[in-house]
Amino acid sequence: MVDSPYVMRISLNVLEHLGLSLYSNTSAVLAEAIANSWDADAQNVAVHVDENSKTISVKDDGVGMSLADINEKFLCVGYRKRSGTAISTTPGGRKPMGRKGIGKLSLFSIANSISVYTRKAGVSPESFLMDARKIRAAIEAENTSTAREYKPERIPFDQDVAEHGTIIKIADLKKLRLTGGMIGGLKKRIARRFSVIDDDFRIFVNGDQVAFSDRDYFHKARFIFQYGADYANHCNNLDHHENQPMKYDQPYRFDESGRKTDDGIHMIKGWIAISHRSNDLDGKGGDEDNLNKIAIAVRGKVAQEDVLQGFRLGGMITKYMFGEINADFLDQDDKDDIATSSRQSISEDDPRFKALKSFLRTELQYIWTQTNKLKDKKGLEKALQENLPLKEWYDDLPRKLQPRAAKIFAEIDKANIDEDKKKDF
Repeated sequence: MVDSPYVMRISLNVLEHLGLSLYSNTSAVLAEAIANSWDADAQNVAVHVDENSKTISVKDDGVGMSLADINEKFLCVGYRKRSGTAISTTPGGRKPMGRKGIGKLSLFSIANSISVYTRKAGVSPESFLMDARKIRAAIEAENTSTAREYKPERIPFDQDVAEHGTIIKIADLKKLRLTGGMIGGLKKRIARRFSVIDDDFRIFVNGDQVAFSDRDYFHKARFIFQYGADYANHCNNLDHHENQPMKYDQPYRFDESGRKTDDGIHMIKGWIAISHRSNDLDGKGGDEDNLNKIAIAVRGKVAQEDVLQGFRLGGMITKYMFGEINADFLDQDDKDDIATSSRQSISEDDPRFKALKSFLRTELQYIWTQTNKLKDKKGLEKALQENLPLKEWYDDLPRKLQPRAAKIFAEIDKANIDEDKKKDF
């Protein structure tokens, strides 16, 4: 190798940019820890929030880590989790969620102290403490000619870990307040971040198992447009027409340009729903989330919080939209990683994401048109069913005037007012 006077060094200051100050959303941070449990083939993950000690812990029954695993993988920032082959899987056969090896740094966004207790079958247990203040001290001690190491402190292994598994204890929290509302909402937010929750991957929050129903938003759906799977059975408030729920199965394959085609190389699963009222989706302040968005999930975990606001469709109908699209083709082992450094969004310039957005733009325009027709139909149907004198009046109208009356009923039904006021109108 030719000798060179040039030297590249990686400063510990990289940690500042990749995690110490990157995240602000607690559920997004905990989702990174839960994703690590998934990658470790855990079947059970227990998140415990302790208001008294002001700590959060994430405990799993995954494979655990040896000393070599800790140093070569967990503490190696940017450790490449995947082989780069067409399909990489965990020993348990799962497609790993992690890729860049920086997700654990997100924990420092909400806390200064991270303790890790881990046991791998057949080897001695390990436990260590990572302190954000000491990491920053090591950063400040660096100069232009040296890049410093940070060595976490060994601590006693005093936690209950069975034959294998890991506990991550998050303490010395930053501005995060552990209120009852925050703890109560955490179960719902975690449920909304993962679509792989089932009997083989169970998540608990303070002892309560997280279920798909904990997402607590399907009841807001009036009409649902679904892709590659049936989600209508979760929606107990769908409008009906001729005793059938108003659910609509849409094409879910498309080509590299986003054009719908039965043999398209890209495939999605998911749904887009229309709420009964626009303010059904509003964040009510405090711990309530704004639901007026369409999340993109990859490999069972939310990868982008919202794409809906990126479409300038105009009109009020978008205020009624919400949904989730699962697009695993955005994360293929033998293709470039298109997640941003924060792993909370996707690179807008990647051709795969452009294809998805093109497909969604066409779908949203279709849904917008169809929803207006469905609302007109249901507005008329509802008005005539609930008000007999009104029906008699409508039936007596000349046929050419009935569509104008129907339009009025539809507009009243769309109005963001109480049901009894609609009857008055």
